Formats: sequence, C-alpha cells, structure tokens
Amino acid sequence: FSGNSTVCVFMVNKPYALTCSVVAFYLPLILMVLAYQRIYVTAREHARQISMLQRAGGAGNADSADHQRNHRMRTETKAAKTLCIIMGCFCLCWAPFFITNVVDPFIDYSVPEQLWAACLWLGYINSMLNPILYAFLNKSFRRAFLIILCCGHKRYRRPSILGPGTTCTATQINGSTHVL
Repeated sequence: FSGNSTVCVFMVNKPYALTCSVVAFYLPLILMVLAYQRIYVTAREHARQISMLQRAGGAGNADSADHQRNHRMRTETKAAKTLCIIMGCFCLCWAPFFITNVVDPFIDYSVPEQLWAACLWLGYINSMLNPILYAFLNKSFRRAFLIILCCGHKRYRRPSILGPGTTCTATQINGSTHVL
C-alpha cells in the first residue's frame, strides 16, 4: 500500500464466517427451496383437482379432456420453469460470495480483492435481475411494469369489462388509494 492511502479490510474469523453465512444465506436458501417446493406441489395438486372437476362436469368430450390435460401440463411446466429460473439466478448470483466468505478464513485470507469484489457485485446483480425476470416470466407483472414505466399509457392497460366508455376512478381503502 502507498504511504498516503487508507485501506479498511474486513477480516472475519472462522466461526463468524460460518455462522454469518449459514444464517444469512444457507438457511434462508434451504427455507426458500422448501417453500417453493411446497408451493409448486400445492399448485400442481390444485391444477389436478380443477382438471378432475372440469372433466366430471363436462360433456365427456375426449378432445376437450385432452385439451384440458395439455393446458394443465403447460401451466405446471411454466410454473416449474419460473420457480427454477428465479431460484437458479438467486443461487448462481449469491453462492460465489457466500462460498468465498466461508472458504477465505480457512485459506489464510488469500482470496484476491478483485475476486471478492466480483463475488459481491454478482450478488448485487441479483437484485437487478429480479424485476427483469418477473417482468419476462409473468404476464400480469409485465403489464403492471409497463404501465408504471409508461406513466399509465392506455396501450398497456387491460380493457375494462364495463365497456370502453367507462372511466377509472380512485378510492381510499384503509389509507391506500385503489383505482377502480
């Protein structure tokens, strides 16, 4: 280091590195995976039940049943793909930092500063990726995102079920403004 510069290096001991990484990343990661897995299983079960009810209430048309089965499979596949992409990006972005955080104290703090910075910024990039992923993967989120970015331009709004001449009004409910 040059004589006139000040550098602050944050070095942690092994127990602190392990504890912080487990509490801040590994435990939440396990909980998120379990929660998303449970959400996916529940959604799949609901889709199956809806499909069974639709088939039981239908006229028994084989083409209709095949169409419903295919639609259900597409829905389940899209849900699984969305969850995998979001969780995968989270893991890929934050895992390098937390792996480095645990490993560095055990290798006598020999991880280069540039690698530390790259791992940290990769984690920060995950925060930037989330709205992009949700906008790309979810039609409702994408529409809301476009309305916000385009200052409510009519092109991105859903047509009203009340008709084209109906205007939107705002109301206050529990201190929040809602557009009707």
